[in-house]
Amino acid sequence: MKRFISAFMASIMLMLVIGSSAALAAQPNEIQRESTSELSQELINKANPYIKLQSQKFTLIEEASKNLTEDELGLVNKALDLANDQAKNIPDDVTVTTTDSNSLKVVPSNFSTASINTSAYWDYELLWWGYRIFLSHQLTQDIKAKSLYIGGIGAISSGSLNAILTSLGLPGWIANIIVGVFIVKGATIVYADNGRGVYLDAFWAIDPANQVINFALSKVYGA
Repeated sequence: MKRFISAFMASIMLMLVIGSSAALAAQPNEIQRESTSELSQELINKANPYIKLQSQKFTLIEEASKNLTEDELGLVNKALDLANDQAKNIPDDVTVTTTDSNSLKVVPSNFSTASINTSAYWDYELLWWGYRIFLSHQLTQDIKAKSLYIGGIGAISSGSLNAILTSLGLPGWIANIIVGVFIVKGATIVYADNGRGVYLDAFWAIDPANQVINFALSKVYGA
């Protein structure tokens, strides 16, 4: 199982590196700019009731056309395409769970349908709008402890943070996302922890289409 999951992670990492590299190369004023052609939390909340997940594919039910504008439908459909592209990279010989929050997870066959396992060191889920990553309290403490050797989390470089995350056992594609969020949100990726861990929401980049994740729209909050 670990071999299959590792192969899946590696295949997705190739797709995410494109978006991560674009964000890392952007100037601060460019990465902070939010496009009106991107998903907003308001639109996500509005569209959520019309999103269905069946056979590892996210779809929009017909009723959505009565409640979403043409522009909103266009954004949601582009997001669904991106989510389904990610889902297609999941090999047939791994166990995929549809969670109680309408998301996908690659998990052991005896795993529960909980969307995020907050007892884990870290966890993630694939939703129609992007990825949600969970960093446990212990992980945020370990990140801060390792950062002290190189000036603290507030002064750490993206490369150093990536090295710390991978040394703590996180796969490269997850580390890439966290580093991209860190560039925008800074040390809040650990200081948002109130003792129960931290959630990072990373949304698909609808425009420009050559990125996978729009880090400028990412959210960080306590679990």
